Amino acid sequence: MATLAMVLAFLALPPQGGCVPQFAPLSTGSSSGASTLPFWRKEEAGNWGGGGWLGWTSEGNTLVPVTLVVRDLRKDRPDDEEEVSVEKSADVTFAVRCVPGLRAGTIRSAGIVNHELSGIRSLRISVGTRRYEIQLRSQRDDLSDAAVMLTEGSRTQVLYSADGFADEPHFDIAWAGDLDRDGRLDLIVNLSRKYSWHPYRLLLSSKASASQLVGDAALFETGD
Repeated sequence: MATLAMVLAFLALPPQGGCVPQFAPLSTGSSSGASTLPFWRKEEAGNWGGGGWLGWTSEGNTLVPVTLVVRDLRKDRPDDEEEVSVEKSADVTFAVRCVPGLRAGTIRSAGIVNHELSGIRSLRISVGTRRYEIQLRSQRDDLSDAAVMLTEGSRTQVLYSADGFADEPHFDIAWAGDLDRDGRLDLIVNLSRKYSWHPYRLLLSSKASASQLVGDAALFETGD
């Protein structure tokens, strides 16, 4: 009986290497007559299928369990790009899987949804009694010297730098709030010096180093 219990315990262990953090911004998919569901490139979203996800809406205050069903789309020609449709079991805007410290339940949204910094270069955000500011700093018209800075009190962190190159850049704050429930700011950002590249970064305060306000927890990248 003890041997059977040991075998069952071994089979219940997670795969070697553990779970890899995943982030699914579910509003980034495309749609056409070929599919009634949003679709993505298979190389980008093909491994999203299954359970274990937690999702939330842009302005919602609850993190809920979600299952994603991924299906290959039929190709009209053999050389067409491989694409998949993604169906979700709950109406959520974002989903995460295998990110330590996140659990289902109440979260806090700061009411920031898809804010573009290029126009209004300063964004103030409150999380409880904490006050933050995100600034886009640049001296050049083409924004090739742009830097996106996050500040709380006397502490400042560089979230992104264009490093001398810009081709119709975008600096989007997709979401802000408290996702890991530690009372501090968490963010989803899409900051890129190239118009056609979209790196959606999930930044959590619980992943920050001693010198940071937020740290990278998961990433989804896509291009136009």
